[in-house]
Amino acid sequence: MNARPLDAPYSRAGQAVRVRPAIRWLPTVRRSLPAGLAVAGGIIGFGWMAMLLLSRANGLATPAYDHAFFEQVVWNASQGNGFVSNFSQGSFLGLHFSPLLVLPAALEQVWADARVLSLLHVAALALAGPAAFLFLRAALSPSRAGPWLAAALAAPLPVWSAVQEAARADFHTESLALPLALLAGWAGLRGRTALLWILAGVALLAKEDQGYTLLVLGLFLAARARGRLWRGGLPWRGGHPVAGPRLSGAAIALLGLAWTPLAFGVIMPWLRAGGRLETDWYYAWLLAGDGPASQLGRIWSQLAGFAGWQAALGILLSVALLPVLRPRWLLLVIPPIVADLLSANSAQADLKLHYTLLPLLPAIVAAAMGGRRLLALMARRTRRSRSSARHPAWGPPLLLTLALPALAVAWLGGGLPPTTRTDRGQWDWPAAIDELRAVARQVPPGVPLAVDDGLAAPLAARSQLRLLPTGEADAWVLVDRHAYLPGYTDVDRRRAFISILPRSGRPLIIDDGRFQLWGPQR
Repeated sequence: MNARPLDAPYSRAGQAVRVRPAIRWLPTVRRSLPAGLAVAGGIIGFGWMAMLLLSRANGLATPAYDHAFFEQVVWNASQGNGFVSNFSQGSFLGLHFSPLLVLPAALEQVWADARVLSLLHVAALALAGPAAFLFLRAALSPSRAGPWLAAALAAPLPVWSAVQEAARADFHTESLALPLALLAGWAGLRGRTALLWILAGVALLAKEDQGYTLLVLGLFLAARARGRLWRGGLPWRGGHPVAGPRLSGAAIALLGLAWTPLAFGVIMPWLRAGGRLETDWYYAWLLAGDGPASQLGRIWSQLAGFAGWQAALGILLSVALLPVLRPRWLLLVIPPIVADLLSANSAQADLKLHYTLLPLLPAIVAAAMGGRRLLALMARRTRRSRSSARHPAWGPPLLLTLALPALAVAWLGGGLPPTTRTDRGQWDWPAAIDELRAVARQVPPGVPLAVDDGLAAPLAARSQLRLLPTGEADAWVLVDRHAYLPGYTDVDRRRAFISILPRSGRPLIIDDGRFQLWGPQR
């Protein structure tokens, strides 16, 4: 006999009733609507983010940090030179263990352009919405209201404030890991163990910190996937593990627990071969003086950072505060937030840019558990009422109102136009990428080239690239008179460097009114 969902309607006699709609195709539309909303959210999110990032790239306003750096690594990999960049010593994988960069490297075999990274980035962020829907719908099964709740959480995901921050940062491999991890969770909940391992393994290759993502995902699957984890009682009383999704979840959790220390402590130092880690300064302050004990005041100050907790609250509001219903699972959201808060990098401590991505999967997992609690409470109330009149057909769609907090946070705290907190300057620059490429074609391949910040990403497909105001005597120099200069640019040093170019012995190769190309010193 088929089990009746807990939230099925009742007649007054206590028997389940079958509602016969007047329009035959209405049930099909009703069943398909939640999935359609999630897909529509992904499509809208992709179109919106792609338009903005491509407009910024065409206007030469994409900051070199970190888009140009990733593009040079990807270009070198696509040329068979390995994961190297002149911006870092040795293998880039020693700085960030991201073998998944082979994916954009393969794409750049077809189209060698930095905008490939932007499109891949926003495609991954947009795909996270439908992937979250599949995961949440499976996690909330068998409730008939589960798909509606899944749609309420997943459909707005591509426009979440946290996702807007990640999109504003442009390409980072963490964006690829999010939909892969969500799809891995869906595969585990559906009993597709082989697919679970494939997707989880690929997500792990996105970056060294994705071990925490797998730890959370594995714990969830060990708790909620189909089947039993053990058979016959405790291990020391003759029990033994049962092959299946729950055991795979436990194994994935152990893999995630071991992966990040292994990557940070063994693999990346070996790849650096004694080289310095450029991000050491993020946490070096913890060991300054006599160690963490002498830094208690600053630790407290860092942990009390208002901007970071405000961003964290925005993430919880985006999942309608459902994790609050399951506080033990909510605790899994805390470690990545604390790790961000303790960083000396102000963008990370404020949970800006791509640093918002790591807490998202723990928040979605905790929301899934809180959503189960919410649906159980709704079903209990329905059973007590024992009346179909109190469980109307439009009841589950009311769950879509839980999307309103996410939309409100996206509008008030989002960093992309037209949201209210937008820095509009970098999105309004007129397209000039074709003119830039025409000038850059005069630079011989293989020679060092020093450029303004906004020119770095479209010109990163070369072995030697520098950012003004630095440039060796043998380097060519390309100046943009209307350059977009991010806040980290030393404007005074740049102005001084440019002012001495006419007296430096460099020949002026091209001056088209906007771009100046100077040759190496004679």
